[in-house]
Amino acid sequence: MPKRKEAENFAAVGEKDYWHLYGLQVLTPNKFAAVVGKILNGQYTLINSSFKKNVAVSSFFDVNYNC
Repeated sequence: MPKRKEAENFAAVGEKDYWHLYGLQVLTPNKFAAVVGKILNGQYTLINSSFKKNVAVSSFFDVNYNC
């Protein structure tokens, strides 16, 4: 395949402003402190990944079998 005549232009990478708790775990201590400071100042948003704790789950024994 021939080479392109023009270089490809890509959009600039934006700043990450939404953070998940798991994403914070892999940061270096200096980067972690900077990100948490911006979260506390309201510049960044922390994504809440909580789930409903009161979810009813039926088990095998809850099912009525009419045999």
